[in-house]
Amino acid sequence: MVQLLILWGYIFAMNACIGTGVLKILEKCIYGWKNTSSSEQFAVSWTELAGVIAITVYAEIVSLFGAVGQIAHLLLLGLAAFFTLWCRTTIRKIAGKILRILFSWDGVLYLCLILLTALFASRGLQHTDTGIYHAQMIHWYEDYGVVKGLGNLQQHFAYNSSSLAYAAVFSMKWLVGQSLHGTNGFLQAFLVVWAVRGLRGFWRRKNHLADGCRLAILIYALVVSERIMSPATDFSSMYLVLWVICIWADLLTSDKNAELMQIHGYALLSVAAVFVATCKLSAGCLVILALYPFVKLLRRRQWKSIFIYIFCGVLVLAPWLIRNVLISGWLLYPFTALDLFHVDWKIPAEYVQHDSDQIKVWGRCLYDVARIDESPLSWFPVWWAEKRREEMMLLIGNVIALAGLALGGVYTVFVRRGNLPWDKMMLYVATLCSIAGWFLTAPFIRYGLAFLLLLPCMVIGEWIRPIRMGPVRIVSGFGCVGVFLCLGMFWDYYVLFNLVWIKQNVGSRYYMVQQDYDLPKVYPYEIEGGLTVYIPKQGENISYYAFPGDAYQSMAERVKMRGENIRDGFMMK
Repeated sequence: MVQLLILWGYIFAMNACIGTGVLKILEKCIYGWKNTSSSEQFAVSWTELAGVIAITVYAEIVSLFGAVGQIAHLLLLGLAAFFTLWCRTTIRKIAGKILRILFSWDGVLYLCLILLTALFASRGLQHTDTGIYHAQMIHWYEDYGVVKGLGNLQQHFAYNSSSLAYAAVFSMKWLVGQSLHGTNGFLQAFLVVWAVRGLRGFWRRKNHLADGCRLAILIYALVVSERIMSPATDFSSMYLVLWVICIWADLLTSDKNAELMQIHGYALLSVAAVFVATCKLSAGCLVILALYPFVKLLRRRQWKSIFIYIFCGVLVLAPWLIRNVLISGWLLYPFTALDLFHVDWKIPAEYVQHDSDQIKVWGRCLYDVARIDESPLSWFPVWWAEKRREEMMLLIGNVIALAGLALGGVYTVFVRRGNLPWDKMMLYVATLCSIAGWFLTAPFIRYGLAFLLLLPCMVIGEWIRPIRMGPVRIVSGFGCVGVFLCLGMFWDYYVLFNLVWIKQNVGSRYYMVQQDYDLPKVYPYEIEGGLTVYIPKQGENISYYAFPGDAYQSMAERVKMRGENIRDGFMMK
C-alpha cells in the first residue's frame, strides 16, 4: 500500500505538470502567444485528464523507436520539470489547493477513500485478460516498444490498447525492480475522490445531470474494486468514459455567458473521446460528441481553432494507428473491412475474422463461431438467461430509463414547446449509440458497463430538479424510483461482495509493497527461427515474467521469426 500511495502521488504530480503545460500550449496556439491570459483557470480534473492523454501519446510515440523504459521516463521527467518552471504560478496554485483540501475535515474523508482504494489495488485477484496478454504487452513496451508482427505470436497483442502504454510508463521496473501495476488504481482513487467532492454542492445546484454521472463513477468503483490491481484495459477505458462524460455534463451547467469557452471545453473533450477510442474500440461511439463543438466552431468561423483541435485528434490517433499496422498489418484490428496494407507480417484475414467473430459470439453467450450470423431475436434469450440477477436488474433499469428519457423528450418538445439543448442531446446520443453498438457487437457487460450505469444515473439526475409537478413528472418519478431500485440491487450485491473481500484479504502482507504478478508454471517452446517462448502448463495464464510468452501453443506453432533477432518481429509460416 505504501509503495502504491507514493506511486499515485508521483503519477498525480506528473499528470498535473504535463497536463498544465499541454493545456497552456493549446491556449497559446488558439489565443496567441502574446496573449497575457494563463491557464490558471484550468481545474485539476482538466490538467489530470490532459496529462493522462499526453503521457500515453508520448509513450506510444517512444515505443515506435524503442523501449518505454528508464531513458524514456527520464526524458518525460525533464519535460515535466520544464513545464513546472514555465507554468509555475498555475502549478503552485494547484499544489496549494490540494494541500488545503488534504488538511481539512473533507481531506480526512478523501484520505480514507484513497487508503481503501490502495487496499484493493495492493492485493487480490488478477483479471483473466491480464494473465492472457495485458502483463505480457506491458513487458513488450518495457523491453522493446513494438516489433513488427507481434500479433502473429499471439493475436491478443494486436488489440493494442493505448492504456497499456500509460501503465508501462509508470510500471517503474527500472527503478524498483518490480513491474508495478497501479495506474488503474490511481484512476479509481482520483475519480472517486473527485466525484465525492463534486457531490458536496448537490443541494446548491438546480441541475443534477453531472451528479448522476458522479454517482455512476462511485457505482463503477464498487464493481471493479476486487480486481483493480490489474492493468485491465476494460477498467481504464470505462473510467475514462465516465470522466469525459461527467466533465461534459458539468459544462452543461456552466455560465452561458462564457459560451465560447464552453465550446472550447467541448472541443477538448472531443479530443479526449478520440483518445478513449484508442483505449477500447468498443467505446468508439463516444467520438460522436465531436460533432457539436465542430458545428459550433464552424458557425463562428473559428478556422484556426478547428484546425488545432483536428490536429490534436490526429496526434492522439496517429501513433496508435501506426502501432496497429506494425503489430498486425491492419489499420484497425480486428476489422477486415479496411484492408490497406500488404506487408509480410500481416495477420491473415481468416484469422482476424475468426477472432472478431469469436469476440461477438462469446459476448452473446453462444460460444460457437458457426452461430455468428444469428439474429438478435435468436441469441437474445440465450444471452439473457446467462446473466446474473444483479446484471438483469441493471439492464431492466436501462430500459426504464430509456422510456423515461423518451417521455421527457416528447413532453418538452410537443407539450411545453421547448427546445432541447444540443449539447445535452449529443451527450445522450453518444451514450445511447454506445449502448446500441455494445449490444449489437459484443455485449459483455464489462465492455459497456460505464454506459449502462451512466444512462439510468443521468436520467435520475435529470428528474431531481425543481420543476412544477404534473402528470408527466409524476409518471416519470415512478419510473425513476424503479430505476433506483434496479440500481440498488446492483450496488447492494457489490457492497456485500467487497465487504467479504476485505474480510478475506485484510490480513495479507501487502501493506508496504504491491502484490506482484502471478507466477504460473510454464514450459519452453522453440518457434521457427530459434526463439524460445514460454507456454503455460495449465490454462491460459502466462502473466508477466515468462517472457516472451504465448498463452496458446496453437498460436506459437503457426508463427516464425522474420529475421535472426527478436526485434525483426514475427510472421506466419
